[in-house]
Amino acid sequence: MSTIPVELPDHLQTYVDESAEQAGFASASEYIVALVAAASEKQGEIEQALMAGIKSGSAEPWTDEEWQAIRSRVVSKAQGK
Repeated sequence: MSTIPVELPDHLQTYVDESAEQAGFASASEYIVALVAAASEKQGEIEQALMAGIKSGSAEPWTDEEWQAIRSRVVSKAQGK
């Protein structure tokens, strides 16, 4: 396993230390490894979703009704419904 020296401002070091402890990690290093692994996994999921979209065919314009449905869902989520 490789090591990467990282310098953090005091407030970020405090944040990392506290977050690692709250999440049950043995060290800040383990916490950061988990964060990087999660980011890598998420990147892979995003790339797969983008490729699925590309392979799904030509895009078609959304109707006014579809736009309104999207607006309604966003407003509902913003209002906590």
